[in-house]
Amino acid sequence: MSSEDLARATGAQADTLHRMMRMLATNGVFERRGNGWAHTDYSEHLKVSHPHSLRSFVLMMGNDLNWNAAGALGVTLRTGETAAEVVSPGGLWPYLRARPEDARIFDAAMISKSHMAIGAVLQGLDFNRYEHVADIAGGRGHILSAILDATPRAQGTLFDLPDVVANSLSHPRMKKHPGDFFVGPLPRADAYLVSNILHDWLDPQAISILRHIREVAPSHAEVLVLEMMLPEGPEPHPAVVMDLIMLSLAGGRERTQGQYDALFAEGGFKLDRIISTHSPYSILVGKVA
Repeated sequence: MSSEDLARATGAQADTLHRMMRMLATNGVFERRGNGWAHTDYSEHLKVSHPHSLRSFVLMMGNDLNWNAAGALGVTLRTGETAAEVVSPGGLWPYLRARPEDARIFDAAMISKSHMAIGAVLQGLDFNRYEHVADIAGGRGHILSAILDATPRAQGTLFDLPDVVANSLSHPRMKKHPGDFFVGPLPRADAYLVSNILHDWLDPQAISILRHIREVAPSHAEVLVLEMMLPEGPEPHPAVVMDLIMLSLAGGRERTQGQYDALFAEGGFKLDRIISTHSPYSILVGKVA
Protein backbone atom coordinates (compact mmCIF):
# COMPACT_ATOMS: atom_id res chain seq x y z
CA MET A 1 0.00 0.00 0.00
CA SER A 2 1.15 3.54 -0.68
CA SER A 3 1.57 6.11 2.07
CA GLU A 4 -1.57 7.84 0.79
CA ASP A 5 -3.61 4.61 0.94
CA LEU A 6 -2.32 3.86 4.43
CA ALA A 7 -3.13 7.40 5.55
CA ARG A 8 -6.70 7.13 4.31
CA ALA A 9 -7.12 3.75 6.03
CA THR A 10 -5.76 4.96 9.37
CA GLY A 11 -6.84 8.60 9.53
CA ALA A 12 -3.23 9.79 9.37
CA GLN A 13 -1.54 12.61 7.48
CA ALA A 14 0.13 11.09 4.42
CA ASP A 15 3.48 12.92 4.40
CA THR A 16 3.99 12.47 8.16
CA LEU A 17 3.12 8.78 7.90
CA HIS A 18 5.49 8.39 4.96
CA ARG A 19 8.38 9.81 6.94
CA MET A 20 7.67 7.51 9.88
CA MET A 21 7.36 4.46 7.62
CA ARG A 22 10.68 5.37 6.02
CA MET A 23 12.40 5.40 9.41
CA LEU A 24 10.82 2.06 10.37
CA ALA A 25 11.87 0.52 7.05
CA THR A 26 15.51 1.46 7.65
CA ASN A 27 15.27 -0.67 10.82
CA GLY A 28 13.70 -3.67 9.10
CA VAL A 29 10.11 -2.94 10.14
CA PHE A 30 8.20 -2.77 6.81
CA GLU A 31 9.86 -2.59 3.41
CA ARG A 32 9.71 0.00 0.64
CA ARG A 33 8.52 -1.78 -2.49
CA GLY A 34 8.05 0.44 -5.57
CA ASN A 35 5.69 3.24 -4.60
CA GLY A 36 4.27 1.38 -1.64
CA TRP A 37 5.07 -0.41 1.59
CA ALA A 38 5.07 -4.14 2.34
CA HIS A 39 5.43 -6.30 5.42
CA THR A 40 8.68 -7.84 6.61
CA ASP A 41 9.19 -10.75 9.01
CA TYR A 42 9.41 -8.18 11.82
CA SER A 43 6.24 -6.29 10.99
CA GLU A 44 4.25 -9.49 10.46
CA HIS A 45 4.48 -9.89 14.25
CA LEU A 46 2.37 -6.72 14.61
CA LYS A 47 -0.62 -8.55 13.14
CA VAL A 48 -3.12 -9.89 15.65
CA SER A 49 -3.46 -12.98 13.44
CA HIS A 50 0.21 -13.94 13.72
CA PRO A 51 0.64 -17.08 15.89
CA HIS A 52 3.41 -15.30 17.83
CA SER A 53 1.87 -11.84 17.65
CA LEU A 54 3.66 -9.08 19.58
CA ARG A 55 1.00 -6.48 18.84
CA SER A 56 -0.11 -6.18 22.47
CA PHE A 57 3.50 -6.02 23.66
CA VAL A 58 4.18 -3.09 21.32
CA LEU A 59 0.97 -1.34 22.43
CA MET A 60 1.97 -1.82 26.07
CA MET A 61 5.44 -0.38 25.52
CA GLY A 62 3.83 2.70 23.98
CA ASN A 63 1.24 3.35 26.70
CA ASP A 64 1.30 6.55 28.72
CA LEU A 65 3.08 5.03 31.71
CA ASN A 66 5.97 3.57 29.70
CA TRP A 67 6.28 6.67 27.54
CA ASN A 68 6.25 9.12 30.42
CA ALA A 69 8.50 6.95 32.60
CA ALA A 70 11.14 7.03 29.87
CA GLY A 71 10.96 10.82 30.01
CA ALA A 72 11.42 10.76 33.80
CA LEU A 73 14.69 8.82 33.74
CA GLY A 74 16.48 12.04 34.62
CA VAL A 75 14.77 11.95 38.01
CA THR A 76 15.78 8.30 38.42
CA LEU A 77 19.35 9.22 37.54
CA ARG A 78 19.51 11.83 40.29
CA THR A 79 17.47 10.08 43.00
CA GLY A 80 17.31 6.35 42.22
CA GLU A 81 13.51 6.49 42.40
CA THR A 82 11.70 4.29 39.88
CA ALA A 83 10.60 6.52 37.01
CA ALA A 84 7.11 4.97 36.80
CA GLU A 85 6.50 5.96 40.42
CA VAL A 86 7.56 9.52 39.61
CA VAL A 87 4.90 9.90 36.91
CA SER A 88 2.16 7.75 38.51
CA PRO A 89 1.79 7.32 42.30
CA GLY A 90 2.60 3.77 43.31
CA GLY A 91 4.03 2.88 39.92
CA LEU A 92 3.01 0.11 37.54
CA TRP A 93 0.55 -2.03 39.50
CA PRO A 94 -1.73 0.73 40.88
CA TYR A 95 -1.65 2.30 37.40
CA LEU A 96 -2.96 -0.91 35.84
CA ARG A 97 -5.59 -1.48 38.54
CA ALA A 98 -7.03 1.95 37.80
CA ARG A 99 -7.08 1.44 34.01
CA PRO A 100 -8.83 -1.78 32.93
CA GLU A 101 -8.05 -1.34 29.23
CA ASP A 102 -4.33 -0.85 29.87
CA ALA A 103 -4.45 -3.85 32.22
CA ARG A 104 -6.05 -5.95 29.47
CA ILE A 105 -3.30 -4.94 27.04
CA PHE A 106 -0.66 -5.67 29.69
CA ASP A 107 -2.04 -9.19 30.24
CA ALA A 108 -2.10 -9.79 26.49
CA ALA A 109 1.46 -8.46 26.25
CA MET A 110 2.66 -10.90 28.89
CA ILE A 111 0.99 -13.73 26.97
CA SER A 112 2.71 -12.68 23.75
CA LYS A 113 6.00 -12.44 25.63
CA SER A 114 5.46 -15.98 26.91
CA HIS A 115 5.30 -17.17 23.29
CA MET A 116 8.85 -15.86 22.83
CA ALA A 117 9.94 -17.76 25.93
CA ILE A 118 8.27 -21.07 25.05
CA GLY A 119 10.57 -21.78 22.13
CA ALA A 120 13.65 -20.89 24.17
CA VAL A 121 12.63 -23.11 27.08
CA LEU A 122 11.73 -26.18 25.02
CA GLN A 123 14.76 -25.83 22.74
CA GLY A 124 17.15 -25.37 25.62
CA LEU A 125 16.11 -28.05 28.07
CA ASP A 126 14.65 -31.58 28.01
CA PHE A 127 11.93 -31.61 30.66
CA ASN A 128 11.48 -35.39 30.51
CA ARG A 129 13.95 -35.61 33.40
CA TYR A 130 11.40 -34.01 35.74
CA GLU A 131 8.27 -35.67 37.11
CA HIS A 132 6.78 -32.46 38.50
CA VAL A 133 7.38 -28.93 37.20
CA ALA A 134 6.15 -25.87 39.13
CA ASP A 135 5.90 -22.61 37.21
CA ILE A 136 6.36 -19.82 39.76
CA ALA A 137 4.44 -16.66 38.82
CA GLY A 138 3.57 -18.50 35.63
CA GLY A 139 0.80 -16.13 34.55
CA ARG A 140 -1.95 -17.72 32.51
CA GLY A 141 -0.03 -20.99 32.19
CA HIS A 142 1.02 -20.79 28.53
CA ILE A 143 4.63 -21.84 29.15
CA LEU A 144 3.76 -24.62 31.58
CA SER A 145 1.06 -25.98 29.26
CA ALA A 146 3.59 -26.12 26.41
CA ILE A 147 6.09 -27.95 28.66
CA LEU A 148 3.45 -30.49 29.68
CA ASP A 149 2.45 -31.03 26.04
CA ALA A 150 6.10 -31.80 25.27
CA THR A 151 6.54 -34.13 28.28
CA PRO A 152 3.57 -36.53 28.42
CA ARG A 153 4.51 -38.08 31.78
CA ALA A 154 5.15 -34.87 33.72
CA GLN A 155 2.79 -33.19 36.17
CA GLY A 156 2.68 -29.43 36.57
CA THR A 157 1.65 -26.82 39.13
CA LEU A 158 0.88 -23.24 38.15
CA PHE A 159 1.62 -20.85 41.02
CA ASP A 160 0.51 -17.23 40.83
CA LEU A 161 -1.74 -14.69 42.51
CA PRO A 162 -5.34 -15.89 43.03
CA ASP A 163 -6.92 -13.61 40.41
CA VAL A 164 -4.32 -14.66 37.83
CA VAL A 165 -4.67 -18.40 38.47
CA ALA A 166 -8.45 -18.11 38.39
CA ASN A 167 -8.30 -16.94 34.76
CA SER A 168 -5.52 -19.24 33.58
CA LEU A 169 -5.51 -22.01 31.01
CA SER A 170 -6.58 -25.51 31.95
CA HIS A 171 -4.52 -28.62 31.28
CA PRO A 172 -5.34 -32.17 32.37
CA ARG A 173 -1.97 -32.52 34.14
CA MET A 174 -1.74 -29.01 35.57
CA LYS A 175 -2.82 -28.09 39.09
CA LYS A 176 -3.46 -24.49 40.06
CA HIS A 177 -1.94 -23.18 43.26
CA PRO A 178 -2.90 -19.60 44.17
CA GLY A 179 -0.52 -17.70 46.42
CA ASP A 180 2.11 -15.00 46.83
CA PHE A 181 5.78 -15.86 46.31
CA PHE A 182 6.76 -13.33 48.97
CA VAL A 183 4.59 -15.14 51.52
CA GLY A 184 4.44 -18.82 50.53
CA PRO A 185 4.12 -21.67 50.95
CA LEU A 186 5.09 -22.67 47.43
CA PRO A 187 4.42 -26.13 45.97
CA ARG A 188 6.89 -29.02 46.27
CA ALA A 189 8.31 -30.03 42.86
CA ASP A 190 11.33 -31.47 41.02
CA ALA A 191 11.87 -28.32 38.96
CA TYR A 192 10.90 -24.71 39.57
CA LEU A 193 10.56 -22.53 36.48
CA VAL A 194 11.00 -18.80 37.18
CA SER A 195 10.53 -17.11 33.82
CA ASN A 196 11.08 -13.35 33.39
CA ILE A 197 10.37 -12.74 37.07
CA LEU A 198 13.63 -12.02 38.90
CA HIS A 199 14.43 -9.09 36.61
CA ASP A 200 11.32 -7.32 37.91
CA TRP A 201 12.94 -6.95 41.33
CA LEU A 202 16.02 -5.64 43.05
CA ASP A 203 18.27 -8.13 44.86
CA PRO A 204 16.50 -8.27 48.27
CA GLN A 205 13.15 -9.16 46.69
CA ALA A 206 14.69 -11.58 44.15
CA ILE A 207 16.57 -13.34 46.96
CA SER A 208 13.33 -13.59 48.95
CA ILE A 209 11.64 -15.36 46.00
CA LEU A 210 14.50 -17.86 45.73
CA ARG A 211 14.50 -18.47 49.49
CA HIS A 212 10.78 -19.26 49.50
CA ILE A 213 11.42 -21.80 46.75
CA ARG A 214 14.33 -23.24 48.72
CA GLU A 215 12.13 -23.70 51.79
CA VAL A 216 9.98 -26.30 49.99
CA ALA A 217 12.40 -27.66 47.38
CA PRO A 218 13.54 -31.27 47.89
CA SER A 219 17.30 -31.86 47.84
CA HIS A 220 17.29 -33.09 44.23
CA ALA A 221 15.25 -30.16 42.86
CA GLU A 222 16.50 -27.64 40.33
CA VAL A 223 15.47 -24.02 39.86
CA LEU A 224 15.30 -22.94 36.21
CA VAL A 225 15.58 -19.17 35.79
CA LEU A 226 14.80 -17.87 32.31
CA GLU A 227 16.18 -14.37 31.77
CA MET A 228 18.18 -12.28 29.35
CA MET A 229 21.66 -12.15 30.84
CA LEU A 230 23.80 -9.02 30.66
CA PRO A 231 27.14 -9.59 28.94
CA GLU A 232 30.22 -8.97 31.08
CA GLY A 233 31.83 -6.94 28.29
CA PRO A 234 30.73 -4.03 26.06
CA GLU A 235 29.13 -6.14 23.31
CA PRO A 236 25.56 -5.19 22.32
CA HIS A 237 22.73 -7.30 23.71
CA PRO A 238 18.95 -6.75 24.13
CA ALA A 239 19.43 -7.12 27.90
CA VAL A 240 21.24 -3.78 27.97
CA VAL A 241 18.12 -2.01 26.69
CA MET A 242 15.80 -4.11 28.84
CA ASP A 243 17.84 -3.15 31.91
CA LEU A 244 16.89 0.51 31.44
CA ILE A 245 13.26 -0.42 30.79
CA MET A 246 13.17 -2.35 34.06
CA LEU A 247 14.86 0.58 35.82
CA SER A 248 12.21 3.00 34.59
CA LEU A 249 9.12 0.81 34.85
CA ALA A 250 9.43 -1.69 37.71
CA GLY A 251 12.59 -0.75 39.56
CA GLY A 252 14.17 -4.10 38.68
CA ARG A 253 17.31 -4.93 36.71
CA GLU A 254 18.99 -7.35 34.33
CA ARG A 255 22.06 -9.14 35.70
CA THR A 256 25.43 -10.58 34.67
CA GLN A 257 26.52 -14.14 35.35
CA GLY A 258 28.51 -12.96 38.35
CA GLN A 259 25.48 -11.18 39.78
CA TYR A 260 23.35 -14.30 39.32
CA ASP A 261 26.03 -16.39 41.04
CA ALA A 262 25.69 -14.16 44.10
CA LEU A 263 21.89 -14.03 43.86
CA PHE A 264 21.55 -17.81 43.75
CA ALA A 265 23.94 -18.26 46.68
CA GLU A 266 21.98 -15.83 48.84
CA GLY A 267 18.77 -17.62 47.87
CA GLY A 268 20.01 -21.07 48.93
CA PHE A 269 21.04 -22.41 45.52
CA LYS A 270 24.26 -22.90 43.58
CA LEU A 271 24.33 -21.77 39.95
CA ASP A 272 25.21 -25.07 38.27
CA ARG A 273 25.12 -24.28 34.56
CA ILE A 274 23.89 -21.78 32.00
CA ILE A 275 22.10 -22.96 28.86
CA SER A 276 22.17 -20.66 25.85
CA THR A 277 19.19 -20.70 23.48
CA HIS A 278 18.46 -19.49 19.96
CA SER A 279 17.03 -16.32 21.47
CA PRO A 280 18.18 -13.51 23.77
CA TYR A 281 17.21 -15.71 26.73
CA SER A 282 19.42 -18.00 28.79
CA ILE A 283 18.32 -20.75 31.20
CA LEU A 284 20.22 -20.53 34.48
CA VAL A 285 20.03 -23.86 36.29
CA GLY A 286 20.48 -23.83 40.05
CA LYS A 287 20.86 -26.79 42.39
CA VAL A 288 20.00 -26.87 46.08
CA ALA A 289 23.06 -25.70 48.03
